[in-house]
Amino acid sequence: MATARSNLQEGLDSGEYEYTHVVATVTASGSTTIYTPAAGKLIRLRWIYAINDPGSSASPLIRVFLGAQAYYRVFALSKRQAISGPVDGPLIINLSEAAEVAVTAILEEL
Repeated sequence: MATARSNLQEGLDSGEYEYTHVVATVTASGSTTIYTPAAGKLIRLRWIYAINDPGSSASPLIRVFLGAQAYYRVFALSKRQAISGPVDGPLIINLSEAAEVAVTAILEEL
C-alpha cells in the first residue's frame, strides 16, 4: 500500500489535503505573484482559470509559472485537473501588457 508521501511523489491525490482557493485580478504587465506557500511547503496546482476582460482593447499573452517553471503561455486558460507535481515556489501570473485578467486557482499546499 502506498503512503501519502509516495502518492505525492507520484502526483496522485492523497485526499488528505485541503484545497486553497486563490482569486486575483492581475492588471500590471510583467510578473505578479498571486500565491506564496508557507515556509517549507510545496504547492500543486489543481485547477486554474485566467482570462482577459472581454471588453478590453488589450489582449495580453498570459504566462503561468509555479516557481521558475512556466506551465502555460496562452491568451485565455481554463484547466480542470491536476497540472503540476509538488513545486517549491510561488504561483505567478505574467502579462505581456497591462490589462485586466481575472485569475482563479485551486491549490494544494503540501
